[in-house]
Amino acid sequence: MRKKRVLIFHPTIAPYRIDLFNYFYKSYTTRICLSYENLRDQTFDYSEISSKFLFKPVYLKHFITFKGRYLCKGYWHQIKEFNPDIVIVSEFGLDAIAAIIYRVILRKTYKIISICDDSIDMLESENDFSKVHRLLRKIIVPHIDDLILVQPESKEWYFYHYGKGVFFPIVADDKRIRQEYLNAILQSEVAINKHSLLNKKIILYVGRLVKIKNISFLIENFISLNLTDSILVIVGDGNYANELRKLAKNNENIIFTGRLEGKELFAWYNIANVFVLPSLLEPFGAVTNEALLGGCYGLISDKAGSACLIENGENGYTFAPENSDSFKKELLDLISKSSPIKFPVTLRMSRMPYSFDEYLNSLLGQLRENKSF
Repeated sequence: MRKKRVLIFHPTIAPYRIDLFNYFYKSYTTRICLSYENLRDQTFDYSEISSKFLFKPVYLKHFITFKGRYLCKGYWHQIKEFNPDIVIVSEFGLDAIAAIIYRVILRKTYKIISICDDSIDMLESENDFSKVHRLLRKIIVPHIDDLILVQPESKEWYFYHYGKGVFFPIVADDKRIRQEYLNAILQSEVAINKHSLLNKKIILYVGRLVKIKNISFLIENFISLNLTDSILVIVGDGNYANELRKLAKNNENIIFTGRLEGKELFAWYNIANVFVLPSLLEPFGAVTNEALLGGCYGLISDKAGSACLIENGENGYTFAPENSDSFKKELLDLISKSSPIKFPVTLRMSRMPYSFDEYLNSLLGQLRENKSF
């Protein structure tokens, strides 16, 4: 039986997309075309990321740079040369428009599927990143065959309004990631000794230090609780860093590590008790998956798509990121369930509700049911 030919257009491959794209490459005849060699707003160690690829990406040529964005050329050339059965595009950009127009003009029959990170908050509250995104959604979605969405509620919204949509959260292969966490155990012990964390409990934030992440809310509520046995660790960097450090007022129970990746980051997931994502706007938040895989409880803003990974009272809670009383109550509950740091550090059980393979099998079943794959 001939393998389906899958052509993927994507801006770049962040760490949390590696396993999905590797799956497509292993399972189908696949070509992956990228616009960037790194995320525009973050600088990962791309050599480390690309070392995990099972494929060799095609990097599209740029013809215009606009406000830090590259407009690429070559979409039609790639479609003509590869002759795909399925074209997977990112959100509602130029790649989606090119695939739609080429299919109409040349009367092609390939399916077009968008990987879309819209959260239900973005959809219902029109809390989009831009009006352009909102407009392109209305124009493009009627002309594609399906959307892979990161939140069940987003899938239901799209199905109600457009009759299409499947659910697959941003999750990494648990077997691969947990091996990397195991390899970071010694680094975890280094962090414990460096910051004198024995017999302490750790509340962790990982992400950009920008206003929309609502980290001031986290710091203010942590300080108000006056938790002598707990440490707040803030991992990341951004244009709000200095203001946050001032807000922390040199509190000895608040640690700013700066931006970390690889073993230095995984070390914190191994030992943190509660991971907090307090964002006011967050299409998903792959860090939630990373933290749960390390055995952390999750305390996740209900504005974040990754709230779908939380089973309230089981592996954490979701909360309204403006409600201090609810946040503090749930944080105290999770801290009370947690054990203080001890030596030796061991790899804890994952708190993810399902494995990567279970989510993937569900995705494929949904796509087949919708006759889009």
